[in-house]
Amino acid sequence: MSEFHIGERFFAEGLILDLKGDVTKQAEDALLQWRKWQQALDGKRNLVLNFSDVPYINSAGIAALIRLIDACLKAGIDTYAFGLTSHYQKLFRVVGMTEFLMIYPDEYSLRKRFDDVALE
Repeated sequence: MSEFHIGERFFAEGLILDLKGDVTKQAEDALLQWRKWQQALDGKRNLVLNFSDVPYINSAGIAALIRLIDACLKAGIDTYAFGLTSHYQKLFRVVGMTEFLMIYPDEYSLRKRFDDVALE
């Protein structure tokens, strides 16, 4: 198992969390205490989860992610993800996470989505 870390990067429309390592029970505290979600990301309305450096997610990690997404929903924050393997994309669909979490193949595609919305 690889140790879990969170990096953060703001962009015009929100915040990207760069997740690194295994998303397991040990990652739960880092995910859920990382920020006070009711503060709505310093006024930004979009949270992006970067899974590019996440090799493994277990059921406890899925549960923590669901809690994070739920907290964001309650705070009026939209959540997005990119960098998931096809296996985890499928798993997220099976457990219903894609009802509340939009998945993109990579950061470029996601940023293009925000650029296209801004032009409308």
